[in-house]
Amino acid sequence: MPARRTVLLAGAVSVWLALQLALVAWWATVIEQQARRIATLEALSGVDQGATAARWSRTRLMLVGESTSFLALLVAVSLLLAWLYWREHRRTRSIQAFFAAVTHELRTPLTSIRLQAEAIVDGEGGEQLARRMLEDSHRLESQIDKTLELARIEGGGPLSEQAIPLHGWLARALDDLGAAHGARLELRAHVDAALPPIQADAGALQMILRNLIENSVRHSGVNPVKVRLTAAQRGAQVVLEYQDNGQGVAEGTGRLGRLFGRGAGSSGAGVGLYLVRRLMQRMGGQVRFDGAAGEGFRAQLCFRVGH
Repeated sequence: MPARRTVLLAGAVSVWLALQLALVAWWATVIEQQARRIATLEALSGVDQGATAARWSRTRLMLVGESTSFLALLVAVSLLLAWLYWREHRRTRSIQAFFAAVTHELRTPLTSIRLQAEAIVDGEGGEQLARRMLEDSHRLESQIDKTLELARIEGGGPLSEQAIPLHGWLARALDDLGAAHGARLELRAHVDAALPPIQADAGALQMILRNLIENSVRHSGVNPVKVRLTAAQRGAQVVLEYQDNGQGVAEGTGRLGRLFGRGAGSSGAGVGLYLVRRLMQRMGGQVRFDGAAGEGFRAQLCFRVGH
């Protein structure tokens, strides 16, 4: 079906360009015929042939210039329309892939929760299954939060920025995030208490850290996942560095942070790191991702100093 659609699109573009060329040729022919008739009438009326030849030369120059400009304009408009169609087609396919991935992401924990609930009802492994249900519930909640946050950010939803002391706030946030993953995750933070506060939205900062940690837990390929956070002031910015002990990204590092962009072999929806980048931009900061194979995944979050 996509191949047939491409052939039809190519045929339509070819017909459109042929019509444009035919229109330009017809228009040029009509003008040239009219110019020749005028020149003939002037010659019969006794007008100086030199003046007639000069006007005919100017007419031909005008004809060539206007025809070329008109054709260039039509081709430029056609190329713009083709590019807009291609961009919209690619975005539509990305959205379809995103919803397919989200559906899979939601279905998997829901199925797991149902099976574990049935096992608990039958009196099998209550404590362990209950723990797994909590993990699946957290995964389900996280995916829903990502989808809602994506809709809010793309819709231009407002942020509430304030000066956040990173030292104390980060310790509390990591306690909550670490508890959701249990023994599979080890979090360490090294932040100087004298570090100036950052200018950020607390909810956005929480979402950024959650997405980075979940990215490491799901794609690092190691157990347990060890995450180290350090922060330092660099001029008018506070840089928070995130580093895990995973396998890194073998290919596709350049796609990280793009909407629906995923590293090679990733089964995610391609939204988590995009939200990280967009939230940082909305707060006037920057983020850089790096994940060379075998060196773990690293992110540099650059915040404005709070005021």
